[in-house]
Amino acid sequence: MKKVSALTAALVSIIFSVNYSCNNNTNKADDTVAEGEKLARAYCISCHVFPEPALLDKKTWTTGVLPKMAELMYVEHYYDPNNASRTLGDMPASRVQPDQLFPSEKWEKIVKYYTTAAPEKLPERTDTLSPIQIGMKNFSAYSFYGRFSNPVTTLVYFDTVAKKIFFGDGNAGKVFVTNPSFNITDSFSTDAGATDIHPGKVTSVVAIGSITPTDEPRGKLEIVKNGEDPVTIIGNLRRPVQATYADLNNDGRQDIIISEFGFRQGGLSWFENTGNGNYTKHILRALPGAIRTEVYDFNKDGKPDIAVLMAQGDEGVFIYYNEGNGKFREDRVIRFPPVYGSNYFQLFDFNGDGFMDIITTNGDNADYSIILKPYHGIRIFYNNGSNQFEQKYFLPVYGVQKAIPADFDNDGDIDIVSIAFYPDYEKRPEESFIYWENSGDNTYKKYTFSGFAEGRWLTMDVGDMDGDGDKDIIIGNAFIPVGHVPESYIEAWRSRPVSITVLENTINKK
Repeated sequence: MKKVSALTAALVSIIFSVNYSCNNNTNKADDTVAEGEKLARAYCISCHVFPEPALLDKKTWTTGVLPKMAELMYVEHYYDPNNASRTLGDMPASRVQPDQLFPSEKWEKIVKYYTTAAPEKLPERTDTLSPIQIGMKNFSAYSFYGRFSNPVTTLVYFDTVAKKIFFGDGNAGKVFVTNPSFNITDSFSTDAGATDIHPGKVTSVVAIGSITPTDEPRGKLEIVKNGEDPVTIIGNLRRPVQATYADLNNDGRQDIIISEFGFRQGGLSWFENTGNGNYTKHILRALPGAIRTEVYDFNKDGKPDIAVLMAQGDEGVFIYYNEGNGKFREDRVIRFPPVYGSNYFQLFDFNGDGFMDIITTNGDNADYSIILKPYHGIRIFYNNGSNQFEQKYFLPVYGVQKAIPADFDNDGDIDIVSIAFYPDYEKRPEESFIYWENSGDNTYKKYTFSGFAEGRWLTMDVGDMDGDGDKDIIIGNAFIPVGHVPESYIEAWRSRPVSITVLENTINKK
């Protein structure tokens, strides 16, 4: 009896010890995860909106995003300022002192939180619209083949006043001009990567300076002319992608707003025209990721305000209200998580109430989380009349690059065309180009053209190129083999390289 009691007591003791040990370890693990969440919420929001673990799968967090974030946050054991193998501009050149480094102990708790809370894989995308139909009535396609063996078309533009088409190749440093019959009539040289053009008596071009990431100030705004070297208007820019001209201070001179996308450095600035070809720089936002601006008087006070889309971490749309005397007040009106990949926006009055609404695309997929994301797509935000914006529609498109609204079929409602640089080539390659025909009340039928797979569409413009009263479309192919692209597509792009495709609207030619 005593032996049985002793044995029972021993078993109870062992079981209690095991349970206590397991529970204690579980409690410690839970405490680590909870503390990691607190640390993440405290530190992550200092740079951008809090990225929920559910936005990416465990593998992508572990092997892609978190190691890169550790470098950027100067985490102990991750940061090596003397490693010259990293991309130029990725890290500061000077050595960071040990007391400036982020403690590894804290960082590992953050990692534990994300790897515990993140899903094994992202959910499948939910589609409520009908499949894309191949074939676009009222459009005829014309393409420029073989001008470059490795085309990287970074610029397409319809000059609807002069009835000209511009397209530029970023690698070649050339911009070509055609007439509406698609005959090349002119060309001129630019610095690397022309991304924006302003034609006229004097034609100016934004040259990014480097298509690949860098913080070196190689970009320029320059005047271009056939047979002559480009002349720099404003230089030392960090990967500028767009310029907007407007008289911001009411002195009768055109000032210039430049979006420097940059890499780790960049910003949004306006350059005050002080006369005689001189400009004074005024910084509006000293962070990288400026993509595009539009000028519009949002508060109807007679002074032009500035709207801008920012990416590169702190993603969202900002309005800079013009307070006069060269002063602007910043108001963030839309904010996205840092993995959304914001890459285009446009002002447009979708519901005809007299207030500018906003369309955005979120589809950049080139950084440290190259997976299909169900939240990639087109978003339409309605203005409530007080310049507060609420998402009204979401149109899912994997890897969408750009979306432009217009009435393409002349029926009085607003259609949309979109391109995707990172579509799902395995299951949904047709999303490379979509014509969203509005069937009424912003319900859409989706179409594409038969040559949608002939290029990887990086850029697009819409306009009446031939003056016949309807909207035409031009798209530019950039043969850049990044992301997940089947070899069959790459081989096809190599064998028949296309620079641009023009989709001529023929609805008014019948």
